[in-house]
Amino acid sequence: MTEPEDTTAATPVEPAPSADPPMAAERDVEHAETKVFPPPSRSRFAARAAIGAGARGAAGIIGTAIAVAAVVGGAALPGDLHRITPPAVSVTPVPAAQQRVCPGPLLRPGDESGQAASTVSSLGRASVQSQAVGGTVQSSDLASTDNAAAVPPQVLTLPPEADSPRDAFALAGSQSELIDADNLVGFAVAECAEAGGDSWLVGGATSVGRTTLITLSNPSAVLATVDLTVFGESGPVAAPGGTGIVVPPGVQRIMSLAGFAPGLSAPVIRVQSRGGLVVANLQQTTTRTLDPGGVDIVGGTAAPSTTTVIPGLVIAGADALTAARAEPGFEDLDTTLRMLLPGAEDADVTITIERESQADAAQDAGAVADSGASGDTTFEFRLAAGRVSDVPLAGLVDGRYTVTIDSEAPVVAGVRASTLGAENAIDFAWLAAGIPLEGSALVSVAPGPSPLLHLVNPGDDDATVTLESATGAVDIEIAAGRAISTPVDAGAALALAGLDGVLASVSYFGAGQAAAFTITTPEPASRDIMVYR
Repeated sequence: MTEPEDTTAATPVEPAPSADPPMAAERDVEHAETKVFPPPSRSRFAARAAIGAGARGAAGIIGTAIAVAAVVGGAALPGDLHRITPPAVSVTPVPAAQQRVCPGPLLRPGDESGQAASTVSSLGRASVQSQAVGGTVQSSDLASTDNAAAVPPQVLTLPPEADSPRDAFALAGSQSELIDADNLVGFAVAECAEAGGDSWLVGGATSVGRTTLITLSNPSAVLATVDLTVFGESGPVAAPGGTGIVVPPGVQRIMSLAGFAPGLSAPVIRVQSRGGLVVANLQQTTTRTLDPGGVDIVGGTAAPSTTTVIPGLVIAGADALTAARAEPGFEDLDTTLRMLLPGAEDADVTITIERESQADAAQDAGAVADSGASGDTTFEFRLAAGRVSDVPLAGLVDGRYTVTIDSEAPVVAGVRASTLGAENAIDFAWLAAGIPLEGSALVSVAPGPSPLLHLVNPGDDDATVTLESATGAVDIEIAAGRAISTPVDAGAALALAGLDGVLASVSYFGAGQAAAFTITTPEPASRDIMVYR
């Protein structure tokens, strides 16, 4: 049976009026767990104008001679006599509160009865995990949402404490949700992210049987005006209504990507905000005829770069996936690299797939990665400017991998991986490119099946990362240019130190369940400012 094209949210649903302030009062939230970790030992976080003159006659000649003499004489004087240092003082601002916004519950078009096609509603509620150093996490709900079930995203806030050092002030959070209802079946996880003004989302589809929703959450007290730039396999897409989207303070807007760009098999979306800052996510749901095909929440990927690293690719059940792909409509079970070259000229890229080493972080001695790993693959690809390319990563056996893209011009990228469970249960996960971390970071591991922590060292020197958890600390040595993964506990609060350019992610894989999120660190709470007087 051919499923009709999804256009359920082409017209955004306006949130119900609310008398509440943009941010609801602090409260204990059901399913949320907060852990406070001790501060990490490492800190994270410096022509003068020339004047000429001229005149007429003899007076002008005399004046010119005097001017020349003055210039020559001035040039011969010591430089210190000409330099003036303005008085200045370094001011340390009071750190502002850190804030992260979770994507919210899994969504489906229609209301709880499956009717009201112009609405979007949720099923269930996400489980949120958070932790902090330098203060206590406050959890609250975003004031309003387009979700007809009225279940908003959670907002995590970390107000600074007066006696807390600025470099020991950090917040982390993630959410997970397992769903099995009608055609919405699967497991999804996402990092709770800082709001920003420019982000890239790599994932989703609006072809038959694929529904992709965009969520825009504005946690600030300032109105945000958002522009969406959509790219597809044929190039940039004219998306009516995709510019000037108003997101009021404290509001989550939910829209169907098919309302802007129907029939896309490989979209990439750039989200730019003016005024208030927003957190943008995608949610993709797949249905094959009447059979559910999984669900995932897609977070932001790294900005365009000539070197892009995607950590934490897990291949499980490769033989079963190969057999299932032979069925019509199951082609997107392929492990696939999605890339976009947003520039104006085509470029060559080199794609390297490296097998990870594995370590057990629970061992007493430090976990050491091998200097090399078997199964590395490298190939080249020609990217067309402005067009999204889906490149199958065929032939990968079960294991854990890191994907690296080296390109002549900056690209954005993500990877889709799938898994099969009992009775043909299918799920998939979108993996985002990572951002190099510096110093220390917190990792909040939301509940889920068999979580793994992935660490990638793209540098030229070996790295030693200290992983600290409730069970103690262990050093993980990562050879230059290599990656390592280690099991961690679901619901754990982790602290990483000694990162120095290392990238990190968390993946989950179980029977018919797959998900992943990339670890990011917040912007510095405050920086010293030089004030001139």
